Amino acid sequence: MQNKVFNSSGDYLERFHASLREWFRPDNIELREAIEKTVHENLFSFQDIKHQILSLKKATSKEKVDYWVGQQKINPGQLKSSDVLALHAGNLPIVGFQDVIAIALTGARYMGKISRRDPYILPTLIRSFRRHGLLENAVWSTRLSPLKGFKAKAVIFSGSSRSIDSVLEQIYKFSLLEETAAHLMRTAHFSMAYIENDDSETMHNLTEAVFRYGGKGCRSVGVVVSPLRLDRVKCHFTDYIESFWLNNPQHLKPPPALFHRFAYNKAVGHPQMWLDHFLIEETEIMPEDEFVCHWIQGDKDTIRRILQKKPKGLQSIYSSSTEDLFQFDELSIKAEPLSSAQTPPIDWKPDGIDTIGWLKANL
Repeated sequence: MQNKVFNSSGDYLERFHASLREWFRPDNIELREAIEKTVHENLFSFQDIKHQILSLKKATSKEKVDYWVGQQKINPGQLKSSDVLALHAGNLPIVGFQDVIAIALTGARYMGKISRRDPYILPTLIRSFRRHGLLENAVWSTRLSPLKGFKAKAVIFSGSSRSIDSVLEQIYKFSLLEETAAHLMRTAHFSMAYIENDDSETMHNLTEAVFRYGGKGCRSVGVVVSPLRLDRVKCHFTDYIESFWLNNPQHLKPPPALFHRFAYNKAVGHPQMWLDHFLIEETEIMPEDEFVCHWIQGDKDTIRRILQKKPKGLQSIYSSSTEDLFQFDELSIKAEPLSSAQTPPIDWKPDGIDTIGWLKANL
């Protein structure tokens, strides 16, 4: 397509929205083929990809994107002289979506390290922006070496804290950053939910929050705090989990060590739910292993006590009651609705930092 020259922020936003509309179209063959390839190579399940795309489509309506831009008081396209290196995680399908569209909205040049666990879908979004005159000079690869020769003013990293040092070593090896480059390193890997009852809506939302994506997302619930004991709800909870898995089969299976953990809990008397592919245990420890959710009997003071210890890797706190989105002012933390755990708004702040606001402040 012949790109036109646009000057106003309104024209820039129109092209941005046109790019998304094109990408989300049901007859987008390029996206469909990328999804099929991802599923065929067993990288992610079709159900999880579908859920993610529908969630992103709902989150990026014109009104919601324009509101985000307005809140951050940025003139779309204003950062065209800046390069941003984005290092995307691969724990969820299309997990780098927000970073890509934030960079596209600012006008900065996108330099992307695409995860080898999700190499096909995100590039189709970048190419859609290109066709509408955005991200025209974008470069990306599943390896860092092909990006050699570019110098970024900022880097956004999303992934495991265990991989930060090795990633930075590679970045410096290929001289991909300016000396004064800003670093945004995101390493959260679990969230916490507070539920006061086991009614149908609560259990449905909790099941989605814990088990979507196999519990691998930073917004996935890894700790549940509730006045209810696990033994009180586990039969009821199991019904919701089995129903969820019928429609969304667990994509990855846990290692044999998970059964050994179940056997240990049984020996020492920890209440637990054994689900073959997942374990929920009543223990007051923070998540370290995959396929495990921790249930803690307690109230909001229990949550405050946990937060005061500054648990490593915590992303968000959810409440099952939308009328009681409690907050701890002294800790600068406010609960989000449990129903939004796996469908975050487009302007949500990973690790409490707004992506557009951070780019504006550091470029």
